[in-house]
Amino acid sequence: MYVKKNIVYVLRYDFGNGEPIKPRYLIVIDNDNESSLVLSVVTSQNHIPDYLIKHGCILEPENRIHCHVFLKNEVIGEAGFKFPLDSFIYVNSSGIFDANSQLLQQKYSNISEVKDCLTNEEFSNLIYCIYKSAYIPRGIKRKIEATLHDICE
Repeated sequence: MYVKKNIVYVLRYDFGNGEPIKPRYLIVIDNDNESSLVLSVVTSQNHIPDYLIKHGCILEPENRIHCHVFLKNEVIGEAGFKFPLDSFIYVNSSGIFDANSQLLQQKYSNISEVKDCLTNEEFSNLIYCIYKSAYIPRGIKRKIEATLHDICE
């Protein structure tokens, strides 16, 4: 389930930080072994000025904005998946994080499903967008560098 590029829908996702438990889409950014993976959380909450909204990476360091946007009804999955609403991955430590795949599997196996797999182009664009961030911890950045290297070969 937690394979690189997968779009996973979790019916009751818990951040573990007091935020409400609710449905969430996750995109698997990296899965370097049995236990460690990098996930990105997708939200429909828009914190970006409307004039900046476009499909893809938005990087406005002077306004402290860094996110990847998936416009509604834009096909992003190999099997035709598209988000029903404009959706955002905010490139920061709460939007992109390291997780233990075994614990996630135990916690969410009965309440999650793989919806699709990002197309190669969408995945490459997302990875590059994340890589450009100054807000990502070094450990995650190293994993993303390795993924970028694999993409470029």
